[in-house]
Formats: sequence, structure tokens, C-alpha cells
Amino acid sequence: MSGAGGRARPFRAGVALLLALALSGCGATSSTEVGVRTRLVWFFEARGKQEVYAPGGVYFFLPLINSWNTLPISQQNLLMTVNASEGDRLGRDDITFKTKDGNNVYIDVNVMWRIDPKKADYLVSNIGQSAVEIRERLVRPLSRSVIRDVFNEITSEEYYQVTVKNRMAANARDQLSKELEAFGVVIDQLQVQQHRFDKEYQDAINAQKQAEADVQTLIEQQKNMAVQKQSELEGKRSEWNKRLEDALGEAGRIKNEADGYYQTKTNLAKATIAVAQAEAEGVRKEAEALSKLGGDAYVKMQVARQFAQKKILIVPGSNVSTMNVNEMVSYLLGKAPSGPAAEPAPAPETKR
Repeated sequence: MSGAGGRARPFRAGVALLLALALSGCGATSSTEVGVRTRLVWFFEARGKQEVYAPGGVYFFLPLINSWNTLPISQQNLLMTVNASEGDRLGRDDITFKTKDGNNVYIDVNVMWRIDPKKADYLVSNIGQSAVEIRERLVRPLSRSVIRDVFNEITSEEYYQVTVKNRMAANARDQLSKELEAFGVVIDQLQVQQHRFDKEYQDAINAQKQAEADVQTLIEQQKNMAVQKQSELEGKRSEWNKRLEDALGEAGRIKNEADGYYQTKTNLAKATIAVAQAEAEGVRKEAEALSKLGGDAYVKMQVARQFAQKKILIVPGSNVSTMNVNEMVSYLLGKAPSGPAAEPAPAPETKR
């Protein structure tokens, strides 16, 4: 038994060795990475020959004479920021560039990049065998250099203009994408986030912004005051218009009353004139009648009529006898007396 058992142990050891060698020659890739097999020694293939394997598979190859590396093809972020808890490196990692007018600007940048699967073998051979090595050896230094070169072309004031800032970010992305394309790295997006200036310049900017804010506040106050004064003016204008309308109404009423009074007096004057004219016309016609034949007789008749209506007595001063003028007039006109005249009563004696 011991002999058989001794012969079995080397066999099991050989099987285990073959199994270990088989497992060491096995490579697998997930759905978001590719595999790169590199020939280490010459054996059926030239030394250094590489082959890229598609995502999501298990592959077998001879161990010891081949090496196996996997690279992610999903999007990677290179975050260079002043905040040590957010960036890819401990400590401050933001990018500093100098503007055309000599001020230092510190910006936080996020570069979104990924590996081109078709050039994964080139990256493994020439740059690095992992995403971290490729990022630190290639993407980081080239990104910082390109971003500085592009943003150095603007002034501090231009950086505050959103359109200029976005245009510079787009130029940096295009230039960086062009330079990394040859290495097998694709740039999807470049985001310029927060920015900072040197303390002295930042204090000057803050003071200027505060002054602009104060000016804007004063402008708004002036606008509000202008609106208020305009409203007050409109109120006064409305009050003045009302007073004017009231005055015009009162003036119209007085004018109408005056016109009515004038018309009344005019009509009265016209009536008076008409009456006077009628009387004058009557007098004129009567005068014309008197100036004609028989006018004297007509006058005498009229005088007689006037005297006939009144009793006239003539009392002489030395004699108490009276004369009846009416009878005398009747006699003169040819009228017979109606009867004997009554004897007048004797006048009372006057005591001396």
C-alpha cells in the first residue's frame, strides 16, 4: 500500500501543477473593460506581440510566456480641484494660469476621458498597464499643460464673460482631444468649474462688485423715486384737471345765466322799443291827421271832451258869484244848457 500511495502523490502533484498552470493562463474581461495579452518570450509568436480581447469574455492562453492586463473603456474623470476631499490627489490640485494682464487665476477642472479599445495594446506597451497609470502619466500632465496654454490668452476681465470662458474651455477640449487621440485616449468633455484670484486682486474685485451693487441700488432707488414722483404728479394732474373741469362748469353756468339775463333784458328792451315805436307811430299819425283839414275842429273836440269830464269854477276875487265854465264851454260849442243854473251858495263870511 505504501508503494502505491507513494506513486499516487507525485501524480496528484503533477495534476495540481497542470491545473495551476492552466488557471494562470486564463483571463477574463467585464462588460466595461478590454483585455490585452502580451507575448513575453518567443514561442510560436514574436516577443512583444499583443492582442486585444473584447469585453465580457473568458480567454485561455499559455501561462508564463504571456502577460495579461485589463483596461476600462468606460468614462473616467480627472478632477483637479482645490478641495482635497474631492480630487484624485490629496491636497490642493487646481490649475493655475496667468492672464494677459498678469493676474494669477486658479480654476477647478474636470476632464472626462476614456480609452479607445482599438489602441488599448499601444497604451499598455507605451504608457501604462492600468487606468491609474495612464491618467497620471499621460492625461493629467497633458491636460494641465494644454489648459494653461489656452487660458493664458485672455485677460482677467474677459474671464468674467461667460461666452469667452466657455469658448476657451471648448478650445482647450478640442486641442487636448487632438493631442491625446494619437495615444488612444478620447476626451468627451472638459468642465471649468470654480475659479479664484490672488487675495489682493480678489479683494479689489469684491470692492468693485460692492461698488457696482451700491450704484445699482442707488439707481433702483432713483427709479422707485421717479415712479413715486410720477405717481404724485399724476395725482396732482388729476386734481388740477378736476378743478379745471369744475371751473369750466361754473363758468359755463354763469355764462348761461348771463346769456339768459341778457336775452331777457334784450327781449324786454325790444318790447319797450316796440311799444314806444307803436306809440310814436300813433302820435305821428295823429299829428298827420291834425295837420290836415278839420284838424282844429278835432282839437277843439278833444279839448272839450277833456274839460267836459271836469267841473271848473271860476271865482272872482271881488265878487262871490261863480261862473260855471262847463256850461260856458258847452255854449261855446253850440250846446243848449240843460237847465237853469243853480244859484251858488253864498260863501261864508270871513271873520277878520
